[in-house]
Amino acid sequence: MNSPRPSRLPLIVAVVPPCAATFALIVFVIVELFGHTISSEGPVRNLAEAAAMASSAEVVRLLAAGEDPNRIVTVRPHVISSSITRVTALEAAVWSRSALLMKVFDRAGAIVDRGTRDHLTCLAGDIGVDEIVSYLSPKDPPRCVPGETLNAILARSKES
Repeated sequence: MNSPRPSRLPLIVAVVPPCAATFALIVFVIVELFGHTISSEGPVRNLAEAAAMASSAEVVRLLAAGEDPNRIVTVRPHVISSSITRVTALEAAVWSRSALLMKVFDRAGAIVDRGTRDHLTCLAGDIGVDEIVSYLSPKDPPRCVPGETLNAILARSKES
């Protein structure tokens, strides 16, 4: 007598999910190793991105490597805003809302003159970062036209 063969369906149902999960994990690891991150936007690309993300350690490292904090560079849209993509690292630091980071730049000699200090103070005023306004101009605040500095950065970003 022939006994009935057991069905393979339960075996397939039991084996396929762990195999699929293992395959997905292998693909994820390979993609991450090649720098195409699925789970994040990836590492910072320049000093301005590090500043906008308030990554003080990365800012110090990139300053030591010689990146110019006053040079206008492109930042990815998720870093500050989809409408703010061309900034200096100093401007990006204002968006980080960190007076401590602004002090790091100041102590590194990145705020080179009164015009730069006034520009940053006006930007901080435009976006409502009073702590940075107080740090940059504690006694003699510049006369800022409300929105002018922010609008200039927005226009610069549209040009690119």
